[in-house]
Amino acid sequence: MTSIPLVPLQEIPVTDSPYVLLFGGVYLLMVLGIGVWGYLQTESTEDFLITGKSIGTWVLALTAFSVIQSGFGFVGGPELVYEFGTTALWIFFTAPLGFVVTWVLLAKRMRLLADIRDVMTLADGMYVRYESAWVRGLTAVAVIVGVMAYLATNLAALQYVMRAIFGLPVLWGLVIGALILLLYSVLGGMIAGVWTDFVQAITMIVGSVFVFSYALSFGGGMQSISQNLASADPAFISPFGAMGAAGATIFAGLGWWILFSVGAAGQPHLITKFYMSRNLKILRWGAPIAAVTYAISSLLAFSTGLSMRAMVEAGQTAAPRSASVVGPIFVLEYTPGVVAGLILAALLAAIMSTSDSFLNIGAAAVSRDIPRALGRPIDDDKTELRVTQAALAGLTIASTLIVYFSEALVGILGTIGWGFFAAAFFAIAALGLNWKGATKEGAIAALVGGLAVNLFYSAVPSIVDTIGLSGVGTAIMNLYPFPETFPVGTVALLVTIALFIGVSIATQERTTIPEDIGILLER
Repeated sequence: MTSIPLVPLQEIPVTDSPYVLLFGGVYLLMVLGIGVWGYLQTESTEDFLITGKSIGTWVLALTAFSVIQSGFGFVGGPELVYEFGTTALWIFFTAPLGFVVTWVLLAKRMRLLADIRDVMTLADGMYVRYESAWVRGLTAVAVIVGVMAYLATNLAALQYVMRAIFGLPVLWGLVIGALILLLYSVLGGMIAGVWTDFVQAITMIVGSVFVFSYALSFGGGMQSISQNLASADPAFISPFGAMGAAGATIFAGLGWWILFSVGAAGQPHLITKFYMSRNLKILRWGAPIAAVTYAISSLLAFSTGLSMRAMVEAGQTAAPRSASVVGPIFVLEYTPGVVAGLILAALLAAIMSTSDSFLNIGAAAVSRDIPRALGRPIDDDKTELRVTQAALAGLTIASTLIVYFSEALVGILGTIGWGFFAAAFFAIAALGLNWKGATKEGAIAALVGGLAVNLFYSAVPSIVDTIGLSGVGTAIMNLYPFPETFPVGTVALLVTIALFIGVSIATQERTTIPEDIGILLER
């Protein structure tokens, strides 16, 4: 049984440019080279998971931006802009604010936590803060579930990128891409991932500037693009875009604004990067660097989506059968081979390096966090490192099989990605490390509440529809108190904040904080 392509096979563009093949081949060799180099630098679990606290300002900032942008800015971003116009800009214009929020709330405290206690994972940090095995265990479970969601969807995208660059059948693109990812990740750990992120970030920034210029030229300039879109549907260039009726688009824009600005401080693949910084001084300029570079890279999605839609509405180019391939089609058909090669190499880099980050935090949850939550830690460092690498391999294989056997399951898991992490971890991490009154009971309530809301309104309707019980899914969504365009992840995030604060206030009297953690919360 083979997986059903998420995009019709004939819609996946395949390059005929030698530059694209050259850039793609060189990048894969570079990935493996960085993996081997990372292996030679790795002597302990600390090296493997948090790079031995060795990275500087620019590497930290660009790594943070690249793991958040990922392949979304090159595939999902143009798709959203093409479909809904300026609605999608509520993601791209607010996500840079998320870096500022994350740095202000967490950067210094996460880094200090790594100095005063033996922490390498988010669950480690939450255990130290709340002194609860339940918090540690639930955090680890939430990380694993979210990682499987993100990793499966990244591998699903990887198979199409491998086809576009090398002309491989989708199945072989999945298998070969997963094998390269596995080898690179097992060898190099987070050291390899950080430096690949750094190279990827620079490539994304340079490529986005070039594509932005070509896209504006293709559409005849911003004035012509705006006129063509307005003549087709004025909502495309309205403040809230064209995602349904006026009220629905406002809800969508505000929901995305909350989710992508506040929710960034709940993304474990971002906030655990603070453990890795060389010292506190280098954190100072990280937020503006990450925010500005993210904004620059978003020019690609903004310009290609609007330009392609404007030219389709003007009858100057054929409409793609699927909006999912707007970005790749524009890059391959309307930019020079060198630029296309640069962009597709960056896309490949985005998927690989982000997947590596997910693999590392997921593997650490399996090998370190869950055993410790159960009171059975692996005491020998070398053994813990090997178990982490084995868990990493297991997660890669499991996610590959999910993509191979079940398109539906990939879709179900994908519904809990960013919003699931935001709901699960913003309150317990960002608020918990800034408020002495936070309690373990509040943290447990927030973790369980966030998981319940996301699963009930996102995953369960998809599951029952898949097994033929669409009526049940419809009944569940009829209980949703907001327009369907308002993200479930935003609702879950707001619910967890309320639960966290309310339960913490109710249970404060029986909570004590270790002296060193109390001092940290005051800084």
